[in-house]
Amino acid sequence: MTRLDDLFLIKAGLVSSRVTVSNTKTKSSIAYLRPAKTQQRTLAGWVERSSVPSEHRHPIYTLFVSTDGEGSHTYAYVSTFEFVANSNVCVLLPKREMSLAEKIFYAKAITLNRGKFSYGRKPKGERLKSIELPNTPPDWVKNPIDFDSTFGGLPNFPVKAIQRRHLKAGTSTVSLCELFEVNYGTNLELNAMDVNPHGINFVARTSQNNGVSAKVQKLSEMEPTEGGVLSVAGGGSVLETFLQVEPFYSGRDLFYLRPKTKMSVDVMLFYATCIKANRYKYSYGRQANKTLRDLKLPAIECVPAWVNGAFERVSVKIKVLTAETLQAVILAPSDKFIGDGVDLAEWIAEGRA
Repeated sequence: MTRLDDLFLIKAGLVSSRVTVSNTKTKSSIAYLRPAKTQQRTLAGWVERSSVPSEHRHPIYTLFVSTDGEGSHTYAYVSTFEFVANSNVCVLLPKREMSLAEKIFYAKAITLNRGKFSYGRKPKGERLKSIELPNTPPDWVKNPIDFDSTFGGLPNFPVKAIQRRHLKAGTSTVSLCELFEVNYGTNLELNAMDVNPHGINFVARTSQNNGVSAKVQKLSEMEPTEGGVLSVAGGGSVLETFLQVEPFYSGRDLFYLRPKTKMSVDVMLFYATCIKANRYKYSYGRQANKTLRDLKLPAIECVPAWVNGAFERVSVKIKVLTAETLQAVILAPSDKFIGDGVDLAEWIAEGRA
């Protein structure tokens, strides 16, 4: 481990009194960033490029960290466009050559130190400089995702075109149980199992890491659930839904959905998104264990045509990129979402992905 200031030169941002911030983007403007919990919200507005000294204009793929704000401090990101930082944002310039993947890794590592700070104890000065970070990122940071080995050969997942049809009144939605077999998971306790980094996925009621909370030793007395299904949290993080490609064990209040008719990967991911869109109906005190079967979803003939082939289109684009750009696509939002004020969920829903 090493100190943050051993890896990065820390540069303060520009106070807002020295710039004129506009809500409108022009050809001659540059983004002005502020502290925020999400990268999309770091955009405070736009300033004219000519009004900002060159030393305060930072290029694409520059690492920056929020140093103020009760709900914003310590969040670090890598920019996807040229920007100017305000005085509550510090820019981190690597003291050695770093790939984009390394910068993103360090941004995530810095953010994990958020628990050490608060609104009354901000990550500024010596506190920011003394954050401990790994000397070098782990090897997996430099390795791109192998889509062929991860998603190839899924059982019962043929590529099949689904066209939008004219809908009749009352036929646009059906109950979830008409589309999927609803099964309760293996209902195991993670603390009673042996953790094995090369073992079987253990899926829990979490919203993180595709629902996988650990890898465990395979049990001799119980076979794991086969992949090619959707996992749905009935409690905890209610209705968090993921496509499980590999075999897995699961904890309490975890359901898995097996399609009653053959579905492509694209359609399965579409339905996962539709199920998660109903999360607002539930809470920790109002779980989905009893009502999951009756949840209303689009009928199979109502799946939009653009869904078919969407995964392949995205995976092909990613596979031709370098490992560095791959990390940027996965972990850093595009400036088109931020700069044009477009909501990413709406953009995907309109079929432009």
